[in-house]
Amino acid sequence: MNSISTSKLRFIDEDGRTRIFNGMNIDDKLQNQKEFRYNLDEDFFKKYRANGFDIIRLAITWQNLEPNMGEYNEDYLKSIDLIFSLAEQYGVYILLDMHQDLYSGNDGKSVGDGAPSWAVITDGAKPRMPIFVWADGYFLGKWVQKSFDHFWNNDKVNGIGLQDRYCELWKMLANRYKNSPALFGFDLMNEPFPGSDSKRMFARLVTGVSKTVLLNKKINRGKLFKSLIKRDTKNMLDCVGGNVIRDAVHKIDSLQEKFDREKYSPFLNKTTAAIREVTQNGIIMMEQSYICNSGVKQSCPPITVNGKREEKQCFGPHAYDFSVDTPLYQYANASRVKAFFGEMRETQLRLEVPVVVGEWGGCSDNKDTSWFNHAYELLDFFDENHWGQIYWDYHGDDLDSPLMTMLSRTHPVAVDGDIKSYGYNRISNTFKLEYDSDGKSETVIYIHKPFETDNEYRIIEKYENEAALVAFKNNKGSHIITITIKD
Repeated sequence: MNSISTSKLRFIDEDGRTRIFNGMNIDDKLQNQKEFRYNLDEDFFKKYRANGFDIIRLAITWQNLEPNMGEYNEDYLKSIDLIFSLAEQYGVYILLDMHQDLYSGNDGKSVGDGAPSWAVITDGAKPRMPIFVWADGYFLGKWVQKSFDHFWNNDKVNGIGLQDRYCELWKMLANRYKNSPALFGFDLMNEPFPGSDSKRMFARLVTGVSKTVLLNKKINRGKLFKSLIKRDTKNMLDCVGGNVIRDAVHKIDSLQEKFDREKYSPFLNKTTAAIREVTQNGIIMMEQSYICNSGVKQSCPPITVNGKREEKQCFGPHAYDFSVDTPLYQYANASRVKAFFGEMRETQLRLEVPVVVGEWGGCSDNKDTSWFNHAYELLDFFDENHWGQIYWDYHGDDLDSPLMTMLSRTHPVAVDGDIKSYGYNRISNTFKLEYDSDGKSETVIYIHKPFETDNEYRIIEKYENEAALVAFKNNKGSHIITITIKD
């Protein structure tokens, strides 16, 4: 496997080729696990590669890794070892994600996941099950807010700070997998949450959305009121499109900046420094706060270690339509989600780092195909920005499901040089890649069906589903590769 590094806005391999990664999130958010939730065996990896995937964001939790303070779950870790071994064999990279939702599952008293009970300090606030959707605990749950407050303050448990213990956990993982060719990197915390400061953020969000809906001239209120009268949910939601998102949320920016600079950035620097004590291998992924998933500006500076900018870092944004996790997701509006990701594009340019989208999608059962047009718009947006993507999420049987008709698609894997543009036209069934080549290596494209092209190529690997990994020869200079997919 190629070792992966970064160069400004690009992921690169040792041949200097631009790499674009595509994959799925595979999570184990269950509690008290003795081994990883899914059996990712050879059959899985064969199908995974055949569908064009070359990265897994492997979501694991502190609770399963260190259920008792200072004692790591060796049986569980051995199941992760096996995943790494097979991933290396089949050329799939692993992004280790330390996952959390609502900070912790609180021994089954909440729907969250993440920290073990010994690392939870709530000041007496009691966890509960959700009132509306799982995420309401972030804004309505004092137990969640207090837990995060104590974590960000590095308050002590048995004489050692919570963040210090968290760093030790990451050092253990870094040491265990530092020499694996399959190691892509370390996603330090899923969707970090500000804690008690979120109460002010939520108040500003409610005010901002209300003012935008009632007063913003960009909203067609005639259409809005007519939709309300007719109970036309889709048109009503569509009235609040991507063009008004920043108007609704911008007043949260200053509060988010305070958290980013005073709490989150020091955490990123500290945790990265701990990992770098162990290894220089692996890319460090910065996420944005859960609050920023809806278009609030992220303000973290680049990650530094001992005052020096970390060389191998990337940005892994997440975004979903605000109807996610509800029955209204069938009415998801791509313009809203693209507005969220548009703000994240600004963050990428400010940080000057490459992006692989850490989470997107969110279809609750992966069986619904009615939202695919929404998904295609987002995939096109990722292609326009030369972003890889990791879909949320795998449910165990998806590699043989209709979901693959959307996710398994022709895309560049390794491009010899700088990409100008690429994309797939679903009307003409043509894929086009334009780039400036260094003439040093081949350009590799995954092609999801039988194809025709006038460009010179060789087949690297042919799969049972008739897809192929294809290499194209390069001379130094500008190139255009055009591929027609045969239905």
